[in-house]
Parts: sequence; C-alpha cells; structure tokens
Amino acid sequence: MNKKSLILDCFIAFIVSFLLLLSSFFGTRLASSYNAKNELSYYANEISLTYSSLEKEQVISQYSKIKDIRVSIFSLDGNIILEINPLEKQPALEDRKAELEKNVENFYYKDSITLGYPVLYFVKKSSSNYIRVGLPKSNVEEVANLVFAYGSIALVLIDLIYFVYKYFVFKKAMGALRREVNKLEKLSSSPIALIKGEDSLEIMDETISNVSSTLSEKIDSLRKESLKVDYILDSMEEGLVVLNENDEVILINKYVLNLLSIEKEKILNKKYFYLLLGESFKEKVEEVKKNDNSSIDLKIRGRIYSALLSCIPLKWTKNEEEKGIGIIFLDVTEERRNEKLKREFFQNASHELKTPLTTIVGYTELLSSSLINDKQEKEKALNLICIEAKRMRTIIDDMLSLSSLEANINKSNKKEIDAKESIEEIVSSLKIISEQKKIKIIEDLEPCKLKIDPLDFDHLIRNLVSNAIFYNNEGGKVVLTLKDNCFSCLDNGIGIDEKDQTRIFERFYRVDKSRSRKDGGTGLGLAIVKHICLNYNFKIKLESHIQEGSKFTIIFK
Repeated sequence: MNKKSLILDCFIAFIVSFLLLLSSFFGTRLASSYNAKNELSYYANEISLTYSSLEKEQVISQYSKIKDIRVSIFSLDGNIILEINPLEKQPALEDRKAELEKNVENFYYKDSITLGYPVLYFVKKSSSNYIRVGLPKSNVEEVANLVFAYGSIALVLIDLIYFVYKYFVFKKAMGALRREVNKLEKLSSSPIALIKGEDSLEIMDETISNVSSTLSEKIDSLRKESLKVDYILDSMEEGLVVLNENDEVILINKYVLNLLSIEKEKILNKKYFYLLLGESFKEKVEEVKKNDNSSIDLKIRGRIYSALLSCIPLKWTKNEEEKGIGIIFLDVTEERRNEKLKREFFQNASHELKTPLTTIVGYTELLSSSLINDKQEKEKALNLICIEAKRMRTIIDDMLSLSSLEANINKSNKKEIDAKESIEEIVSSLKIISEQKKIKIIEDLEPCKLKIDPLDFDHLIRNLVSNAIFYNNEGGKVVLTLKDNCFSCLDNGIGIDEKDQTRIFERFYRVDKSRSRKDGGTGLGLAIVKHICLNYNFKIKLESHIQEGSKFTIIFK
C-alpha cells in the first residue's frame, strides 16, 4: 500500500458516496412527483364538486389562495371559462380541446404559453366542462434539487474530511509500522534498509517476509530443541519434577508420570498436591522453602524412592527472578536394602564372634588366675577354647569367602574340573559327620565337566551337603544326583517353612538358631551358595516342606 492506493481508496469512497447521492436525488424526485400528482388530483376533484354550486367569484376567491396552483376550467368545446394562476396573467389563446380530451384523468408536462415555464397538469372532465389543475415543474422538483445541491456540497466536504483523516491515519500507522519493522528487521538474516519517509509497503513487506522466514527457522529450531530436551528428560533414569513459586508443576518427565500413573496434561500447571505423595512430602516442600535443601524417602508401589528437593532459579521462565523447587526421584530400594543388610551383617557378625570369644576369654582368665586346678577341668577348658577358636576361624573364613564372592575375585581362577570326582571327594570328607548321625548318603552321579574355580565348587557342594546332614533326622538319608548338567541334593530332614524359604539365602539367617550353633553352623553357608551361583550364572531352586525334607537343585549353564 502507498499514496496511490490511498488516493484510489478515497476515489472509491467518493464514487460510492456520489452513487448514494444520486439514488437519494432520484428517490426524492419520485416521491415529490408522487406527492404533486396526489395534490393535483385532489384539487381537481374538489373543484369539480364545488364549481357547480359556487359563483365564479367564490371559486376564484377560494382557490387563488393556494400558492403555485394554476386552475383552468374549460367548456366542452375547449373554450376557457375560468383561469386562476399564480402570476394572474391572462390566458393565452390556443386550441385546447384536443389536448384536454387526450389527457382526461392523466398527468402530463407542458410548457405553459401563459406562464412561460413547464407545468405538470392534471385534467378532469365533468358533464359540462373540463377542469385542469397545474403545478410548476420547478415546484415538483424543488426538494430533489435541494437534496442534490446540498448533498453535493456535503459529499465534497465529507470526502475531503475523509481523505484528510485517512491520510493522517495512514501516515501515523505507517510511522508506527516502520518503527516495528525496523525492530523486526534486526532479526532478519538478510536486512533491508528502509528509506526514511518512504510510504510504500513493498520494502516493509519484503523485510517482514525475511523476518517471517527467519522466525520460522528459529521456531523450528526451538521446537527441535524442545523435543531434544523432552527426549533427554524422558530418557533419564531418575524422575524430575520442577515446581514454580506458586507450587505448580511446570516440568515433569516420563519417569515420574509412569511411576505415579498420571497423565502429563492432567498435572502440568496444576498444584503439586495432585501428585498424591502424602503429608510428609508437603512438609518437606515447605521445609525446602526455608532451608533450600531437603530429602525424604517415599514408598511407592512396594519400592523405596528418595526425593531430593532443592531450591533452584527459574531463569528460563517469564520472570527471570522467580525461584522454584527441583525434585529428583531416585530408586534407592536396593541401596536401602543393602544398608539394612549391612547393618544386620555387622550386628550378626558381632554376635556370632562375641559368643565364642566370650567363652575363650572367660576360660583363659580362669586358667591364668589358677581358678581351675583340676587336671580334667583344665583339659575340658582348653578343649572348649580350641573348639570356640576353630569356630571363630570358620566364621571368619566364611566371611572372607563371602566377601571374595561378592567382589567376584576368584573369576580368574577358573579351571575345567570333573564335577563327579569333586562331589565324591566332598562326600568322603563328610563321611565321619554323616556316620555320627547315622545319615545314609546315596550317590547317583554321572560324569560332568565344568569350568569353575575348584574352591568355589567345593564351597558350593559342601555347604549344601553339610546342611542336608546337619538339618536331617538321625537315621535319615541324603540323595545326591548329578546328570544332564544339573545337580540336586535331597534330604528327608526337618524341612524349611514356606515363610523362611525367601530368606534362607541371607547372611546369618537361621531357621533354628539354637540347633545351627549347636551343629557348628555359621549362618553364611547358603549366602555363599547364592553368590557362587550368581557369579557363574547358575540357577538354584528350592523345594521344601516341614518334616518332609528339602531339595536344592542347581542347574549349571
């Protein structure tokens, strides 16, 4: 758009206004003509009714008062009987019979010879005469002419005012637009200098087009960056939630959405209460507003999550000074379980070592103080000291073995062994213990080659077989089977209750504590078995029933 367009706009406005003026003019003219004809018809009828009953002087007196009306009464031969006209002129002599007869009950225009200007006539015929009533054409069109004259003046004035108004509005709008375009032009990768005072929009249009293209590229780039950020957030192995200063969720990743089973649309820009994390979490949120940092463990779906809360700046929001709260959710189930196991381990280890150590220290003090003088009692005390010392060594050895297995230290000592021969050697070494309890060991072994650390294999089989002997009834039996790359140890002993079966592989866990210590068990045997199986990807299964016995099965891979 430019000045030419502005002029064209004003010209179109003028044409439209002029057409409206013309329509008003012709409309007014038609209305005036209609009113004039009604008036002439009315007077013709009135004169026709009153003329026969009034004297000529009375007719003249009555109708000469009507301004601009010309009244003429003719005989049926066309001769004038009476003439009333606004100029009070004598009627011109002419043959009017044909004219009158032709225009009976009709309206027509005629240049009056008597008056000297056009007149609109109406003729009415009675039984004895013709009555013709006339009104000057100028009177008929007077209103329309006035409308046209004043309308033309008004049209010119209005169009002039409209043009001036449009021009100043155009200049003001163009100035404001030019300033905005100059700002936008700085964003364009191909700036176009705007000429000062140039009203044309072509250059501005080109600049805006360049800016639009640049903005489209930047918006597309921002969209890709947003998708990248969403991908990174949703790929995190931790949960992330960000709250603004109004406690509304403004950022949440897929991890938390899945964890809490909520939809993003239903929680975004809503209060964090809708996360349904409990009153303790609300208290921590209020706490972090005062102390900047806080944390809380939450139990969700049977797992433990640590929520780390920190006060963070939200510079990427509209208000750069705003501060919010960042919350990271970490799955610490295994960590908390390991911490618990570690505490239990030290408690149990301390307890297990304290018992034999108390016996050793006690008898040692008695012997060193010469409180035991009897030779047999001295030998008994020394024997107990030796037994408890060996028990302590066994516990420590098992703890060291378990520690090595957890660190997988023996992985480099793998050798190919004959599993059958190794099992037979282990059974042979436990023969004295089994005979003491009158336990019968039945072997059904087939040759099987395994690549494993010999010491790990010894611990694996020895712990299972020794447990089958220790926790068996006197006169019971143990069946050892090795076939199809699978080893099983079956006994008909006391069995394991179902509620204990999930915990027997924990360190120091005993089903019958008194019996275990009596038989010299450390409570670490099955924990060692479990870690050996984990290190070598063996699969271990347990089937057990109270007073029926237990069956441990190891599938070698």
